Amino acid sequence: MSYSTRDDEEPRVIRWAEMTWTDYVRIGAGLLFFLLGVAGLVLPILQGVLFLIVSAILLAPYSRWVQKQLARLEKRFPSIFQRARGIAKRWRGKRSADE
Repeated sequence: MSYSTRDDEEPRVIRWAEMTWTDYVRIGAGLLFFLLGVAGLVLPILQGVLFLIVSAILLAPYSRWVQKQLARLEKRFPSIFQRARGIAKRWRGKRSADE
C-alpha cells in the first residue's frame, strides 16, 4: 500500500462494492486484533499495544484517519518507512517466486 505523503492529497478509499473476499478477511482479522488489543490493555496476560498496532496495520487501507496518521509519521520518520518498504518489497518478491 502506498500512503499519501502530501497534505493536499486525499487518501485513497476502498469502496464496499469493490471489495473482494480477501478484503473481508483482512477486516475481520483487523477487528479481531483490535478486540484482543482492547482486552490486552486490561488483562496482564495479553500484549494490548502490540495487538492494536497489528490491527492498525491491517485496517489502514480502509480508514482515512489511519492513512493520514501513517503519512504524518512517514514525514517524521522517513528512514523507518523506507526500510519497511524494502522488507515488504522483498517479501512480495519471495511470495510471487513461490507461486
